Amino acid sequence: MYTFVRNDKDGSLRMRNAGKTTRDASIIALALVVGLVVLVAVGGSPITAQPPMLGTSTPTPTATPTFTPTATPTPTWTPSPTPTPSNTPTPTATPTPTDTPTPTATPTLAPASAHLWLERPIGPDAEGDRNPGTYFPYGATGGGRYHLHHGVDYMNPAGTRVLAAAPGTIIVAGDDLETVYGLKPDFYGNLVIQELDQRFQGRPVYLVYGHLSQVTVAAGQQVEPGDVVGLVGMTGVAIGNHLHLEVRLDANDYESTRNPVLWLRPGSGEGIIAGLVLDAQGQPIPEIPVTFFRAAEPNKWWRQTQTYANDGVNADDQ
Repeated sequence: MYTFVRNDKDGSLRMRNAGKTTRDASIIALALVVGLVVLVAVGGSPITAQPPMLGTSTPTPTATPTFTPTATPTPTWTPSPTPTPSNTPTPTATPTPTDTPTPTATPTLAPASAHLWLERPIGPDAEGDRNPGTYFPYGATGGGRYHLHHGVDYMNPAGTRVLAAAPGTIIVAGDDLETVYGLKPDFYGNLVIQELDQRFQGRPVYLVYGHLSQVTVAAGQQVEPGDVVGLVGMTGVAIGNHLHLEVRLDANDYESTRNPVLWLRPGSGEGIIAGLVLDAQGQPIPEIPVTFFRAAEPNKWWRQTQTYANDGVNADDQ
């Protein structure tokens, strides 16, 4: 093995036996790295070696090895571990708030009135009305064209039988040509007046059957519901054939009337509606039409009536 020694004068290198001692200031180390000779001066710069000249022969050039660079390994993609997704909670649907329906006023049913005593004064075989007509009801004036109506009317053909509506005694049977029982003489024409056996709060009650074509009972006669007291006509102040029925309380007097509808006993499945129609100031609205519709047929007209006129109408006592 040899070492190389630098000539201080010309800087050349000379090969020396490894067994000899060198006192050169720099020690050169030889390293062979993949066929490439690189000199590293300890404490100096890198030096490229010159091959030694041996005699005069031309040295066979040593093939300079071609350095094949080691391929830089292509980095292998290591996938990041896919995190195991936790169960995403399914969002709970927020319920859509529904409109709170506006409560509909439910009428309070009043207890059965103590004076629903009267049966229908027209029999089931009649061709006309068995219920009071609504064109000219109690308390109406026809828009001011007529006197205040003190009763209710049943439109029927002339000669239709008129029946007693309750038990009682006939006190008038005839006409009012001489004795005035209404607004003036011959106001009801042929009429029958009955005092009921039953009293309301100890007060006497009377029924008037007016505009009859014929009277079939006599004063003092006792009658029961369904007994014939006369026949429908249009005597007195009347337009067309009909029965005029009045209820009088306390006295047999034209100014003592009450609404007969509130005294008639409703049939099976029927009832009576009573109420007030008020304006914005809380005052009753006179003679305004009121139409009723059934819940089962809200678009179909069922019944119609009207409110009372302002003056002269007696309120019900119940």
